[in-house]
Amino acid sequence: MNDIPHRESSDSGVKPEASAGGRSEHGLDREEIRQQAEQAGAELREAVRRQAEGLFERQKDAAAEQARKVTTVLNKMADEFERQEQPYFSGCATELAKCSDTFTRTLKERDAATLWQQTRTCSRQHPALFMGGAVAAGFLLSRFLRSSSEGETRHV
Repeated sequence: MNDIPHRESSDSGVKPEASAGGRSEHGLDREEIRQQAEQAGAELREAVRRQAEGLFERQKDAAAEQARKVTTVLNKMADEFERQEQPYFSGCATELAKCSDTFTRTLKERDAATLWQQTRTCSRQHPALFMGGAVAAGFLLSRFLRSSSEGETRHV
């Protein structure tokens, strides 16, 4: 039949995944690789979290500054209504200024986690108010963006 002895090739085209002891052909332990991957993932998550917190703090400070400006405008409006002997409108503007001032202080004093928790609690307690506020904010944002883009096209 065949005079050549049948030899099984030691190289079957499939590399062994691990040899004895759980080590790969490169000498790395699977558990060691898994731990390194977990550590790298944890470091990445921490870096992303720190970067997101920094961005949130900057945005929070900018929002607090804008809210402070709104408070100033509302106080001036209340003074003007008072000067024009319009006590009802003066009172309304004063109350709005107080609310704006409270909002400004809250933004400045609270951290991201506390603000997020308060937002979640408020949205659960007053869902209709929260949705109405979101719609109003979206409307105002779209108006602002539209007016900003129209201003840019005029200057071109």
